[in-house]
Amino acid sequence: MTKVASHPPTPSTMTSTQKDNVVVVGGGISGVTVAQGLSKKLDHRKFNLILIEPRPFHVWLPAAARMVVTSDEKFAETAVFPFDRVFAKDKGTVRQDKVVSIKTGKGEEAGELELASGETLQYRALVLATGSKWSGPIDLPDSEADFRKCVTQWREKIRAAPDIVIVGGGAVGVELSGEIRDEYPEKHITLVHGQDNLLNDTYPAKYRNRVKAGVAARNIDLMLGEFVTEFPPSGSGELVLRSGERLNAGLVVITSGPKPNTGFIGTSLGPEALTETKLVKVEKTLQLRSHPAIFAAGDIVDWKEQKQAAKANGHGPVVVANVLNLLAGKPDRKEYGGFPEIIMITNGRNGGSAYLPYLWGIVLGSFITVLVKSKGLLIWMTRAKMGY
Repeated sequence: MTKVASHPPTPSTMTSTQKDNVVVVGGGISGVTVAQGLSKKLDHRKFNLILIEPRPFHVWLPAAARMVVTSDEKFAETAVFPFDRVFAKDKGTVRQDKVVSIKTGKGEEAGELELASGETLQYRALVLATGSKWSGPIDLPDSEADFRKCVTQWREKIRAAPDIVIVGGGAVGVELSGEIRDEYPEKHITLVHGQDNLLNDTYPAKYRNRVKAGVAARNIDLMLGEFVTEFPPSGSGELVLRSGERLNAGLVVITSGPKPNTGFIGTSLGPEALTETKLVKVEKTLQLRSHPAIFAAGDIVDWKEQKQAAKANGHGPVVVANVLNLLAGKPDRKEYGGFPEIIMITNGRNGGSAYLPYLWGIVLGSFITVLVKSKGLLIWMTRAKMGY
């Protein structure tokens, strides 16, 4: 795994009296998209651009399901990228740190961040793109050593288990089941999902049925409309379902939906900044309500849409345009109007299906899905985005 070659902090990025800081918090795909957009358009004579991320590298999460299953020990290295080329013309600084609190100014005035390292950092504009907290095998640690250890441990647990129960039939659970079947054709795999069909009702029945048929065709048992009421304490053993049925599993893998990584936002800005599900309340401009110098992007945004990497392409341009206008003192603000609910789900390297919400709703089969995503998981696209 290549180590990050981030720019060291300088006095100008921490306590500059000549330049204000524009800070992006979060080095996932949304944070990277915003940081890159700002690095191309920001007046660097007046502003420092700083990206704060606790990991020393960017992880392309759509590759995580294969990462924790494959016997190819080098695969993980193809899906993580250092941040040293993330900015256009090297115009920005990466800080490997974590924000623990936000102190806001009045209205559009500058505020201050407190970092886990103990440092404080002034900001003129702040973008929060802290992403999601995941469960199961894609709950990946921040440090390089722990990251490697986690991936290796999951590979070993999956390899050793004679039968595996995956709890959660969203995109992650479906893709993980396909990766396991690719690697281990003889393992007994069961996928448990609380709804009567895979995925959720964002997508039409014809597409959900296509996904279900693809999973079933690979000899993966489906238990739909079921909830697990009792989990084994050790990650293996007996599960009890709502129906009363019991399952024995050599390994239980939880792939239920992610939770927004917004804890410090709520404690800093007050509970009124978040919804009941801990998403960040935003205006159509993706500015936080009552905090016009703070923006949000990615999974943490309270918007009725699926949480997907592709949404960065919708959020990013809106945030970049509005940050620039804020800094220039211009009243114009761009509004986010949503993003098409396109989905492409792999079923191992040689299968999958896609849904395009155009015309009558277009369902595509394995040929296109394999060509676009299943073979390479779009790693080439992320490699180019990260400058590699």
